[in-house]
Amino acid sequence: MQEKMTTDVLVIGGAGAGLRAGIEAKLNGADTMIVSKMPVGGTSCTLVIAGWITCATPENEDQLFKQIVYTGGYINNQKLVDTFVQDAIHTIPQLRDFGVVMEQRLGESPDMPAHFVTEKIGSNPKGHTLLYPLRKKAEEIGVKILDDVIITKLIKSNDTITGAVGVHLKSGKFLIISAKSIVLATGGGAFAFERSDNPPGTTGDGFSLAYLAGAELVDMEFVSLNIPKNLIPQIFEVKGEPPESIINHGTAHYFLGGVKINENCETNIKGLFACGEVTGGVLGSARLGGSAVADAIVFGKRAGFSSAQWAKNNETVDLDMDQVQEAKDEYVKMLEKDGVSPIETLAKIKSILWKYIGPVKSEYTLNKALELIDGMKDLKFRVRNPQEILSAYEARNIRVLGKILASASLIRKETRGNFWRADYPNPDNEKWVKNIVLWEDKGNVATRIDDVVMTRLHSPVQPPIGSGCFWYFPKIDIG
Repeated sequence: MQEKMTTDVLVIGGAGAGLRAGIEAKLNGADTMIVSKMPVGGTSCTLVIAGWITCATPENEDQLFKQIVYTGGYINNQKLVDTFVQDAIHTIPQLRDFGVVMEQRLGESPDMPAHFVTEKIGSNPKGHTLLYPLRKKAEEIGVKILDDVIITKLIKSNDTITGAVGVHLKSGKFLIISAKSIVLATGGGAFAFERSDNPPGTTGDGFSLAYLAGAELVDMEFVSLNIPKNLIPQIFEVKGEPPESIINHGTAHYFLGGVKINENCETNIKGLFACGEVTGGVLGSARLGGSAVADAIVFGKRAGFSSAQWAKNNETVDLDMDQVQEAKDEYVKMLEKDGVSPIETLAKIKSILWKYIGPVKSEYTLNKALELIDGMKDLKFRVRNPQEILSAYEARNIRVLGKILASASLIRKETRGNFWRADYPNPDNEKWVKNIVLWEDKGNVATRIDDVVMTRLHSPVQPPIGSGCFWYFPKIDIG
């Protein structure tokens, strides 16, 4: 069974970034569809937020800028940070116009950063206060919503997006979606690791989709891990295999790198936009608590606007049916009787990522990860139910993600922020205030090293190093 659909803007991902993008695209006159493998507005990192949403005022935007860049180890694209702090002044309070109930809490002084805090209603998580009104608003204005759909391939022609294909998990139907523009808002990949504090679903699908479509990714080595502080010094003593005394603790928390975008959320592929945790460049090597939600809302709005403008100014292009058929053939082969269990394979590859690309990273562990991942490339899956369909595609995407993470991590020979190399335990500002950019090239990971984009702060200081998210530092005076 298959079904064909057409829209102006296709938003992939139904949490904070995706809903905000979908609303903005529709408000700007584009026929808009949101698809998500989880229910839109349901299970996601946005749903389980602590409730803090970073905001700015004209009095504290300069200090917020400095806090973000300092915490990010000067790896941040400062043009994106500029955009973030300026837009946060008006974009975050605007959530109230959509029915979001939240209270503003100012900083300790007028020039210190502030937050909005969402209210907890009944037994629902705090993120429900944000997501429920956004889904309701999207439905009210006519955004089409498709739950339980996993997008499996982006379709393009002449380096321009023309649509996507996917599978409806409950019915098993193969979907073909023609779109003038696509917004990737698929979130991060922390659940791609065996140990994670993220909800199910955050398996890095967007990184894989973008990479296989030819999009550039940046800062992919930077993944925030929640590790007990007393274990961090022990990480730098490890030689060879990671010990259980370390890898039996902690969780993967947040992806700081991702799809490379500009201030308008454009990628290097025409018609492809991205926002939220699937993107890189804003937060650098570590982030402030509360900034992730604000990032999703600020750049979700921008991605929605930009994708709508692209759709207005460009005609629909016919889908390349050879690419569509290739994706359909992959799916049909999964429905055959022979093959390995995708659920067991998914568990195995997640364990590889945690053990060898998790808290302990070295030349040995990263090469070991690449070796083990490469050994899984020719696996044929056998699926019989919705959970196995989902697991098969997640396992495929995590295999791609693992290759990306290990490749980027091998290049960066230092420790910075949430990124720790056991064999390079110190920050190296002289050599590594750089961005690692990568993309797919004939089955291989192609890379280059770029200078960091700097606008206000040009003299990097030694970066903070630690696990998880950081809270605001005492007032920073760094230029």
